[in-house]
Amino acid sequence: MALEGDLGDFPITDIVQLLDLSKKTGGVHIVGRRGSQQLEGWLYFRDGKIVGAELPDFAPLDAAYAFFTFSSGPFRFYDGKTIAQPTITISNEVIIMEGVMRQDAWAAVQERVPSLSMVLRLVPNPSSGNSEINLEPDEWRVLTMVNGRNTVEQIARRSGLGELRTCEIIAQLLDNGLIERRETNLLETIVPELERLASAHLGSTARMLLQESYKRAGIRDIGSASGEQVVAAIDQFEQAVALLLGPARARQLAGDMRGYVQHSL
Repeated sequence: MALEGDLGDFPITDIVQLLDLSKKTGGVHIVGRRGSQQLEGWLYFRDGKIVGAELPDFAPLDAAYAFFTFSSGPFRFYDGKTIAQPTITISNEVIIMEGVMRQDAWAAVQERVPSLSMVLRLVPNPSSGNSEINLEPDEWRVLTMVNGRNTVEQIARRSGLGELRTCEIIAQLLDNGLIERRETNLLETIVPELERLASAHLGSTARMLLQESYKRAGIRDIGSASGEQVVAAIDQFEQAVALLLGPARARQLAGDMRGYVQHSL
């Protein structure tokens, strides 16, 4: 079955319904965009039913829901590619309903939190007017991680609350005047995403290899580096990673990283 395209033209809801109707078994490979993020993963089907999902740093069911929040990006169905044991057992209908709800929630929250690479800081002298501000435990947890250095993505991961819930809380804290966005150099927002892309393939060694690649490209302060220097560092990174992943996979990873830089600059 030839099924491929772009999520901007053929959303994930239509993909799920089509594969359900045709009772297909296989996997959909997705490289999707959500705001400034690029995420890559798989959605698996058996006889048309969703039985698994893979996305770095996501549990299977959360990964399935996350695909609904992608606004665009290429996808392709591979007939017969699936997983040995199902990791998702709820119905397609329930997944679609929850996925659409999360899609709407993301659309709303992105007006206030447009990027997971955004860095926040505490407002020095917040004014709450005449009303007292009462924070729930989850809100306090997020607030304590706002320090002018952590990105929204880092806060979401360290808090254990997930990206959507973290962004909802951050939007509320912004509205309450307790936190504010810290202006950052563009490259400061690019570097965390490069590390995320690399970590999906290399795990904890990714950061060390990237730091070494920056040095080899002559970058001493990432905040003052040019886009050309970052691309040169990715070239260095590709050479080092080829020894670990092989030339083909290293070339693909480096290509994704270069594409993200070029899209962001």
